[in-house]
Amino acid sequence: MAAPGAVLALALAAVGAPGGVPWRLPPPPRALFTVAWHRTLEPHTLLEWMPVEIAGPAYDPASRTVLVATRDGWLHALGADGAIRWEYHADAPFSSAATVVGDTVYASCADGMLYALDLADGAVRWRYESKEELGTQPVVAEGMVFVQSFEDTVFAVDARTGAWRWHRRRERPAGFTIRGTAPVAVADGVVYAGFSDGAVMAIEARSGAIRWQRQVAPAGRYLDVDALLVDGGRVYAAAYSGVVMALDARQGSPIWQFMVPEPVRLAMARGTLVGVTTSSVIGLSPLTGKVFWTSPLGGSPEGVPVPTGRYVLVPAGAGGLRFVDVAGGQLAARLDRGGGVDAPPAIGAGAAYVMTNDGELLAITRP
Repeated sequence: MAAPGAVLALALAAVGAPGGVPWRLPPPPRALFTVAWHRTLEPHTLLEWMPVEIAGPAYDPASRTVLVATRDGWLHALGADGAIRWEYHADAPFSSAATVVGDTVYASCADGMLYALDLADGAVRWRYESKEELGTQPVVAEGMVFVQSFEDTVFAVDARTGAWRWHRRRERPAGFTIRGTAPVAVADGVVYAGFSDGAVMAIEARSGAIRWQRQVAPAGRYLDVDALLVDGGRVYAAAYSGVVMALDARQGSPIWQFMVPEPVRLAMARGTLVGVTTSSVIGLSPLTGKVFWTSPLGGSPEGVPVPTGRYVLVPAGAGGLRFVDVAGGQLAARLDRGGGVDAPPAIGAGAAYVMTNDGELLAITRP
Protein backbone atom coordinates (compact mmCIF):
# COMPACT_ATOMS: atom_id res chain seq x y z
CA MET A 1 0.00 0.00 0.00
CA ALA A 2 1.35 3.43 -0.92
CA ALA A 3 2.17 5.88 1.84
CA PRO A 4 -0.43 8.63 2.40
CA GLY A 5 2.03 11.29 1.23
CA ALA A 6 2.65 9.43 -2.01
CA VAL A 7 -1.11 9.06 -2.62
CA LEU A 8 -1.59 12.83 -2.06
CA ALA A 9 1.24 13.67 -4.47
CA LEU A 10 -0.23 11.37 -7.14
CA ALA A 11 -3.69 12.89 -6.66
CA LEU A 12 -2.34 16.43 -7.03
CA ALA A 13 -0.43 15.42 -10.13
CA ALA A 14 -3.59 13.96 -11.66
CA VAL A 15 -5.59 17.12 -10.99
CA GLY A 16 -2.87 19.51 -12.19
CA ALA A 17 -1.86 17.61 -15.33
CA PRO A 18 -4.87 17.20 -17.63
CA GLY A 19 -4.21 15.33 -20.82
CA GLY A 20 -0.95 13.91 -19.53
CA VAL A 21 0.87 17.27 -19.54
CA PRO A 22 3.87 17.10 -17.14
CA TRP A 23 3.19 18.93 -13.88
CA ARG A 24 5.60 20.03 -11.17
CA LEU A 25 5.29 21.77 -7.85
CA PRO A 26 6.64 25.35 -7.81
CA PRO A 27 10.10 25.78 -6.31
CA PRO A 28 10.23 26.47 -2.57
CA PRO A 29 10.54 30.13 -1.55
CA ARG A 30 14.13 31.37 -1.36
CA ALA A 31 15.32 32.16 2.15
CA LEU A 32 16.60 35.75 2.37
CA PHE A 33 17.94 35.55 5.90
CA THR A 34 18.64 33.38 8.89
CA VAL A 35 18.73 34.33 12.58
CA ALA A 36 22.39 34.11 13.59
CA TRP A 37 21.71 34.88 17.26
CA HIS A 38 19.14 36.53 19.48
CA ARG A 39 19.14 38.09 22.92
CA THR A 40 16.21 39.20 25.07
CA LEU A 41 16.96 42.72 26.34
CA GLU A 42 13.57 43.56 27.80
CA PRO A 43 11.24 40.72 28.77
CA HIS A 44 7.50 41.20 28.99
CA THR A 45 5.96 42.20 32.30
CA LEU A 46 2.55 41.00 33.41
CA LEU A 47 1.03 44.49 33.25
CA GLU A 48 2.20 45.28 29.71
CA TRP A 49 -0.29 45.09 26.88
CA MET A 50 1.02 45.20 23.32
CA PRO A 51 4.47 46.69 24.10
CA VAL A 52 6.17 48.67 21.35
CA GLU A 53 9.88 49.29 20.81
CA ILE A 54 10.40 52.32 18.57
CA ALA A 55 14.00 53.40 19.22
CA GLY A 56 15.84 50.45 17.78
CA PRO A 57 19.53 49.60 17.34
CA ALA A 58 22.52 51.43 15.87
CA TYR A 59 25.77 49.87 14.70
CA ASP A 60 29.31 51.23 14.87
CA PRO A 61 31.53 49.46 12.30
CA ALA A 62 34.83 50.67 13.77
CA SER A 63 34.29 49.06 17.17
CA ARG A 64 31.80 46.42 15.95
CA THR A 65 29.39 47.58 18.64
CA VAL A 66 25.59 47.34 18.55
CA LEU A 67 23.83 50.06 20.59
CA VAL A 68 20.22 49.36 21.49
CA ALA A 69 17.96 51.93 23.19
CA THR A 70 14.79 50.50 24.70
CA ARG A 71 11.39 51.54 26.05
CA ASP A 72 12.43 50.87 29.67
CA GLY A 73 15.15 53.54 29.56
CA TRP A 74 18.14 51.26 29.06
CA LEU A 75 20.91 51.80 26.54
CA HIS A 76 22.66 48.49 25.85
CA ALA A 77 26.05 48.13 24.18
CA LEU A 78 26.72 44.68 22.71
CA GLY A 79 29.44 43.10 20.65
CA ALA A 80 28.67 41.86 17.17
CA ASP A 81 28.39 38.39 18.76
CA GLY A 82 25.59 39.51 21.11
CA ALA A 83 27.70 39.71 24.28
CA ILE A 84 26.84 42.62 26.59
CA ARG A 85 29.70 45.15 26.94
CA TRP A 86 27.98 47.74 29.12
CA GLU A 87 24.56 49.19 29.95
CA TYR A 88 23.31 52.62 30.99
CA HIS A 89 19.93 53.43 32.53
CA ALA A 90 18.12 56.75 31.98
CA ASP A 91 15.03 58.05 33.76
CA ALA A 92 12.62 57.65 30.84
CA PRO A 93 12.12 55.66 27.62
CA PHE A 94 14.19 56.15 24.50
CA SER A 95 12.25 57.08 21.35
CA SER A 96 15.10 56.99 18.85
CA ALA A 97 18.32 55.14 18.16
CA ALA A 98 21.68 56.33 19.45
CA THR A 99 24.41 57.79 17.23
CA VAL A 100 28.11 56.90 17.43
CA VAL A 101 30.80 59.33 16.28
CA GLY A 102 34.39 58.42 17.06
CA ASP A 103 34.53 57.20 20.65
CA THR A 104 31.31 58.90 21.79
CA VAL A 105 27.72 57.67 21.90
CA TYR A 106 25.02 60.34 21.64
CA ALA A 107 21.49 59.44 22.77
CA SER A 108 18.34 61.53 23.15
CA CYS A 109 15.75 60.54 25.74
CA ALA A 110 12.16 61.23 26.75
CA ASP A 111 13.48 62.61 30.06
CA GLY A 112 14.62 65.67 28.10
CA MET A 113 18.29 64.74 28.33
CA LEU A 114 20.76 64.53 25.49
CA TYR A 115 23.50 62.17 26.66
CA ALA A 116 27.12 61.83 25.54
CA LEU A 117 28.61 58.52 26.73
CA ASP A 118 32.01 56.89 26.35
CA LEU A 119 31.76 54.16 23.72
CA ALA A 120 34.24 51.94 25.59
CA ASP A 121 32.50 51.73 28.97
CA GLY A 122 29.31 53.83 28.92
CA ALA A 123 30.64 56.50 31.30
CA VAL A 124 28.75 59.80 31.03
CA ARG A 125 30.82 62.57 29.46
CA TRP A 126 28.08 65.20 29.62
CA ARG A 127 24.33 65.72 29.75
CA TYR A 128 22.33 68.52 28.17
CA GLU A 129 18.91 69.13 29.74
CA SER A 130 16.47 70.40 27.12
CA LYS A 131 13.41 70.36 29.42
CA GLU A 132 11.40 68.87 26.53
CA GLU A 133 10.80 65.27 25.47
CA LEU A 134 13.41 64.53 22.81
CA GLY A 135 12.28 62.36 19.91
CA THR A 136 14.86 62.15 17.11
CA GLN A 137 18.16 60.36 16.60
CA PRO A 138 21.01 62.81 17.22
CA VAL A 139 22.84 64.10 14.15
CA VAL A 140 26.47 65.19 14.60
CA ALA A 141 27.90 67.76 12.17
CA GLU A 142 29.74 71.08 12.22
CA GLY A 143 31.05 70.25 15.72
CA MET A 144 27.53 70.14 17.11
CA VAL A 145 24.77 67.68 17.95
CA PHE A 146 21.33 68.41 16.49
CA VAL A 147 18.15 66.90 17.88
CA GLN A 148 14.44 67.73 17.81
CA SER A 149 11.81 67.47 20.54
CA PHE A 150 8.17 66.42 20.37
CA GLU A 151 7.42 70.07 21.19
CA ASP A 152 8.71 71.23 17.77
CA THR A 153 12.04 72.56 19.02
CA VAL A 154 15.36 71.96 17.25
CA PHE A 155 18.37 72.08 19.60
CA ALA A 156 22.03 72.60 18.68
CA VAL A 157 24.52 71.50 21.35
CA ASP A 158 28.32 71.55 21.33
CA ALA A 159 29.43 67.98 20.58
CA ARG A 160 32.51 68.18 22.82
CA THR A 161 31.14 69.95 25.91
CA GLY A 162 27.34 69.66 25.75
CA ALA A 163 26.96 73.44 25.92
CA TRP A 164 23.86 75.02 24.37
CA ARG A 165 24.56 76.77 21.06
CA TRP A 166 21.10 77.68 19.77
CA HIS A 167 17.54 76.45 19.36
CA ARG A 168 14.63 77.09 17.02
CA ARG A 169 10.98 76.43 17.80
CA ARG A 170 7.65 76.64 15.99
CA GLU A 171 4.36 76.88 17.83
CA ARG A 172 2.37 73.69 17.66
CA PRO A 173 -1.10 73.87 16.10
CA ALA A 174 -4.13 73.77 18.37
CA GLY A 175 -5.63 70.37 19.07
CA PHE A 176 -4.08 66.97 18.50
CA THR A 177 -1.08 66.12 16.33
CA ILE A 178 0.40 62.84 15.12
CA ARG A 179 2.77 61.32 17.65
CA GLY A 180 6.37 61.55 16.49
CA THR A 181 8.60 63.98 14.63
CA ALA A 182 10.63 63.91 11.44
CA PRO A 183 14.35 63.17 11.76
CA VAL A 184 16.63 66.19 11.55
CA ALA A 185 18.83 66.27 8.42
CA VAL A 186 22.09 68.20 7.97
CA ALA A 187 23.79 68.92 4.63
CA ASP A 188 26.29 71.54 3.50
CA GLY A 189 26.15 73.47 6.76
CA VAL A 190 22.35 73.65 6.87
CA VAL A 191 19.96 71.93 9.29
CA TYR A 192 16.60 70.85 7.84
CA ALA A 193 13.62 70.09 10.08
CA GLY A 194 9.90 69.33 9.69
CA PHE A 195 7.21 70.47 12.11
CA SER A 196 3.71 69.51 13.21
CA ASP A 197 2.19 72.65 11.68
CA GLY A 198 3.13 71.40 8.21
CA ALA A 199 6.24 73.53 7.72
CA VAL A 200 9.79 72.66 6.67
CA MET A 201 12.61 74.94 7.84
CA ALA A 202 16.24 75.36 6.73
CA ILE A 203 18.52 76.70 9.48
CA GLU A 204 22.16 77.78 9.32
CA ALA A 205 24.01 75.18 11.39
CA ARG A 206 26.60 77.56 12.82
CA SER A 207 24.40 80.50 13.76
CA GLY A 208 20.86 79.15 14.02
CA ALA A 209 19.66 81.79 11.52
CA ILE A 210 16.69 80.78 9.37
CA ARG A 211 17.65 80.43 5.71
CA TRP A 212 14.13 79.66 4.50
CA GLN A 213 10.86 78.12 5.65
CA ARG A 214 7.98 76.76 3.63
CA GLN A 215 4.53 75.37 4.32
CA VAL A 216 4.28 72.02 2.53
CA ALA A 217 1.19 70.39 4.07
CA PRO A 218 -2.15 70.75 2.29
CA ALA A 219 -5.22 71.56 4.35
CA GLY A 220 -6.31 68.71 6.57
CA ARG A 221 -6.92 67.57 10.12
CA TYR A 222 -3.29 66.63 10.79
CA LEU A 223 -0.58 68.69 9.09
CA ASP A 224 2.43 66.94 10.64
CA VAL A 225 5.63 66.67 8.62
CA ASP A 226 6.87 63.40 10.05
CA ALA A 227 9.24 62.38 7.25
CA LEU A 228 12.17 64.36 5.88
CA LEU A 229 15.44 63.59 4.12
CA VAL A 230 18.03 65.45 2.06
CA ASP A 231 19.65 63.93 -1.02
CA GLY A 232 21.28 65.37 -4.12
CA GLY A 233 20.51 68.99 -3.38
CA ARG A 234 16.85 68.30 -2.69
CA VAL A 235 14.76 68.12 0.46
CA TYR A 236 12.05 65.46 0.44
CA ALA A 237 9.23 65.86 2.95
CA ALA A 238 6.00 64.00 3.66
CA ALA A 239 3.02 65.64 5.37
CA TYR A 240 0.30 63.48 6.91
CA SER A 241 -2.47 65.64 5.40
CA GLY A 242 -1.65 64.21 2.01
CA VAL A 243 1.57 65.05 0.14
CA VAL A 244 5.12 63.97 -0.60
CA MET A 245 7.06 67.00 -1.86
CA ALA A 246 10.51 67.68 -3.29
CA LEU A 247 12.04 71.09 -2.53
CA ASP A 248 15.20 72.81 -3.69
CA ALA A 249 17.59 72.58 -0.74
CA ARG A 250 19.09 76.05 -1.27
CA GLN A 251 15.92 78.09 -1.69
CA GLY A 252 13.06 75.89 -0.53
CA SER A 253 11.18 76.26 -3.82
CA PRO A 254 8.92 73.31 -4.76
CA ILE A 255 10.13 71.00 -7.54
CA TRP A 256 7.31 68.46 -7.57
CA GLN A 257 4.59 67.08 -5.34
CA PHE A 258 2.76 63.77 -5.19
CA MET A 259 -0.63 63.73 -3.50
CA VAL A 260 -1.23 60.60 -1.44
CA PRO A 261 -3.20 60.05 1.80
CA GLU A 262 -1.29 59.86 5.09
CA PRO A 263 2.40 59.52 4.11
CA VAL A 264 4.57 59.15 7.21
CA ARG A 265 8.05 57.81 6.32
CA LEU A 266 10.64 58.27 3.57
CA ALA A 267 13.89 56.59 2.53
CA MET A 268 16.18 56.71 -0.52
CA ALA A 269 17.06 53.29 -1.89
CA ARG A 270 18.99 52.59 -5.12
CA GLY A 271 17.72 55.71 -6.87
CA THR A 272 14.13 55.27 -5.69
CA LEU A 273 12.37 57.45 -3.14
CA VAL A 274 10.46 54.98 -0.96
CA GLY A 275 7.44 56.44 0.78
CA VAL A 276 5.44 54.64 3.46
CA THR A 277 1.83 55.61 4.09
CA THR A 278 -0.57 54.13 6.62
CA SER A 279 -1.68 51.58 4.02
CA SER A 280 1.00 51.17 1.36
CA VAL A 281 4.64 51.38 0.33
CA ILE A 282 5.28 53.48 -2.78
CA GLY A 283 8.34 53.77 -5.02
CA LEU A 284 8.73 57.24 -6.56
CA SER A 285 11.16 58.86 -8.96
CA PRO A 286 13.20 61.37 -6.92
CA LEU A 287 13.56 63.50 -10.06
CA THR A 288 9.90 63.81 -11.08
CA GLY A 289 7.72 62.20 -8.41
CA LYS A 290 6.47 59.62 -10.93
CA VAL A 291 5.16 56.41 -9.35
CA PHE A 292 7.34 53.39 -10.11
CA TRP A 293 5.34 50.91 -8.07
CA THR A 294 2.89 50.54 -5.18
CA SER A 295 2.75 47.71 -2.65
CA PRO A 296 0.28 47.13 0.22
CA LEU A 297 1.85 47.72 3.63
CA GLY A 298 0.24 44.84 5.49
CA GLY A 299 0.70 46.47 8.89
CA SER A 300 1.12 49.92 10.39
CA PRO A 301 4.06 52.29 9.83
CA GLU A 302 6.34 53.47 12.64
CA GLY A 303 10.05 53.28 11.92
CA VAL A 304 11.96 54.73 8.97
CA PRO A 305 12.60 52.20 6.16
CA VAL A 306 16.20 51.03 5.89
CA PRO A 307 17.80 50.17 2.52
CA THR A 308 20.13 47.21 2.24
CA GLY A 309 21.23 45.79 -1.11
CA ARG A 310 18.28 45.29 -3.45
CA TYR A 311 15.75 45.51 -0.62
CA VAL A 312 14.32 48.12 1.68
CA LEU A 313 13.44 46.87 5.16
CA VAL A 314 10.10 48.36 6.23
CA PRO A 315 9.06 48.12 9.90
CA ALA A 316 5.31 47.47 9.80
CA GLY A 317 4.31 46.99 13.42
CA ALA A 318 2.15 43.90 13.73
CA GLY A 319 2.99 43.22 10.08
CA GLY A 320 6.58 42.50 11.09
CA LEU A 321 9.70 43.61 9.25
CA ARG A 322 8.95 43.50 5.54
CA PHE A 323 11.60 42.97 2.85
CA VAL A 324 10.42 44.95 -0.18
CA ASP A 325 12.25 44.61 -3.50
CA VAL A 326 13.24 48.13 -4.56
CA ALA A 327 13.13 47.29 -8.27
CA GLY A 328 9.44 46.36 -8.41
CA GLY A 329 7.93 46.72 -4.95
CA GLN A 330 7.31 43.00 -4.45
CA LEU A 331 7.23 41.65 -0.91
CA ALA A 332 10.19 39.26 -0.84
CA ALA A 333 10.09 38.14 2.80
CA ARG A 334 8.77 39.01 6.24
CA LEU A 335 10.32 38.69 9.69
CA ASP A 336 8.01 38.39 12.68
CA ARG A 337 8.61 36.51 15.91
CA GLY A 338 5.10 37.19 17.19
CA GLY A 339 5.14 40.71 18.63
CA GLY A 340 5.87 42.69 15.48
CA VAL A 341 8.62 45.18 14.60
CA ASP A 342 8.22 48.97 14.86
CA ALA A 343 11.85 50.09 15.18
CA PRO A 344 14.18 50.61 12.20
CA PRO A 345 16.86 47.92 11.96
CA ALA A 346 20.58 48.69 11.87
CA ILE A 347 22.83 47.37 9.11
CA GLY A 348 26.23 46.02 10.13
CA ALA A 349 29.04 44.10 8.47
CA GLY A 350 27.21 41.16 6.93
CA ALA A 351 24.26 41.40 9.32
CA ALA A 352 21.13 43.36 10.12
CA TYR A 353 20.17 43.95 13.76
CA VAL A 354 16.45 43.97 14.48
CA MET A 355 14.70 44.89 17.73
CA THR A 356 11.27 43.28 18.11
CA ASN A 357 8.38 44.65 20.13
CA ASP A 358 8.85 41.70 22.47
CA GLY A 359 12.20 43.15 23.54
CA GLU A 360 14.31 40.67 21.60
CA LEU A 361 17.36 41.72 19.58
CA LEU A 362 17.97 39.59 16.50
CA ALA A 363 21.07 39.41 14.33
CA ILE A 364 20.03 38.21 10.90
CA THR A 365 22.41 37.19 8.12
CA ARG A 366 22.22 35.73 4.67
CA PRO A 367 21.85 31.93 4.75
